Amino acid sequence: MRGHTIVLGLVGPLLLGSCALFGLPTTYLFKHNPNQADPSAGGNAVASVSGGMVSTVLSVSGLTPGKAYIAHYHAFGPDSSTDPCASNGPVTVGFPNFVADASGNASVTLKTDTAKIEGDKGAYINVHYASDPSVVPICAPVKLAKG
Repeated sequence: MRGHTIVLGLVGPLLLGSCALFGLPTTYLFKHNPNQADPSAGGNAVASVSGGMVSTVLSVSGLTPGKAYIAHYHAFGPDSSTDPCASNGPVTVGFPNFVADASGNASVTLKTDTAKIEGDKGAYINVHYASDPSVVPICAPVKLAKG
């Protein structure tokens, strides 16, 4: 599942505002980070907005079976350029911890106030090893440009 691109990348730098305007879910594809962790990992994040709340469902595959993971929305960090996943931004809100099933699949849902992920907040979603958060197999950019 390597080589994923951003679903809305051709339309321009959008965040969850597109959900709010149209009331439709927005899908963001995970891309594999430049490391050897879970080389087949991939999946998507589907976000929908309703009543000032955003619901985001992560559906991932290719993980290490039985391994515990954590995921977070991150704001743009000081290293931002054209790749929010490489910007080293702070966590804005975390997903519940989860464990990959025997096939390496997992799904987790987060419901939170849109204020926690709007603007430059929630510029990307990282999936980390729970045992070592410095290991980030996959990332889903949800906003392409700072500001």
